[in-house]
Amino acid sequence: MDTGAQDRTGHRARVFTARSVDASQHASLAKGWDLTFAQWSPGRFNGALAAVQLDRMQILRDQTNRSLSKQGTAWPGSLVFSLPMGASGDGRLAGRTLSFPSGLLANAGNLPELRTPEQLDLVCVAVDRGWLSDMADASGCALAARRIRTTPNRLHGLPSTNQRLFQSFEDIFGNLPELAQTLEHHASRVALESLVADLLLEALSTGEGDDLRACPPHKRVVDKARAYVMDNMDRQPTIDDVCRHLGVSRRKLQNCFHQTLGCSPAQFLRVMRLNGVRRALQNPGQTSPVSVGDVAAHWGFWHLSRFAGDYRDLFGELPSETLRRARA
Repeated sequence: MDTGAQDRTGHRARVFTARSVDASQHASLAKGWDLTFAQWSPGRFNGALAAVQLDRMQILRDQTNRSLSKQGTAWPGSLVFSLPMGASGDGRLAGRTLSFPSGLLANAGNLPELRTPEQLDLVCVAVDRGWLSDMADASGCALAARRIRTTPNRLHGLPSTNQRLFQSFEDIFGNLPELAQTLEHHASRVALESLVADLLLEALSTGEGDDLRACPPHKRVVDKARAYVMDNMDRQPTIDDVCRHLGVSRRKLQNCFHQTLGCSPAQFLRVMRLNGVRRALQNPGQTSPVSVGDVAAHWGFWHLSRFAGDYRDLFGELPSETLRRARA
């Protein structure tokens, strides 16, 4: 595995930090990951990412100040442990409420869609599956080994993280410049990997957790509705179009969206389209000029002044400011 960034001399950096002011920009910061973020709660976005690159493990601390929807993949052959250090309220995952401080274990090739709380301080550990499985066998952690090997295309809720795990992450991210120096030494990297692996195996060996493989019926309805809308984006289907396509009533569709995402279908479509406009404005075409009005109309906004107000409410800036910054 080699997902580390390089410094100016071409040497692989073991510690990487960055800040961002946009959810899509923030999604691109994790090296070796392919992520898509969309902003859900209103206001200017601020995010911070700190990454520690080891030989068989990557430790990320991801801090955001707005509710996001997240989905994507991590680097091949890895398992991903997601462990919240702090959160304001609950998130949503696979059609269920995800209460702090529950942790999650997921297959890197199929990370589940997550709706995060408004404020979130999250540590993600991506670790080589084969190496961790060998560690579990060598340590006699039979339950942990079984869960590691059966995780592909599955999702497990982990028991609440213990204090030793929290404290270890605070120590890791407490002095990053010093850590960057010590990680130049192979022995230090091995010691840190072993410490984190032991704590993760301990968490996996404490109870069975919650198996979240089964997709609730209301989430299946939402997934089909979203797929239909995305496949027919050019003609901007209405809520009635979605209901007819799925063969469900408006009330049923409304209930499914509230149970899965905590919002109405109309709110979901509005936020999805506003995020689509933002992505388009951040990547203006090189050959033909882009106008805010054309992009907004493409995403189904016909009342431009109302659209501009909705855009500003969600992202904390006017669409013209987004486009101006992208061109600059």
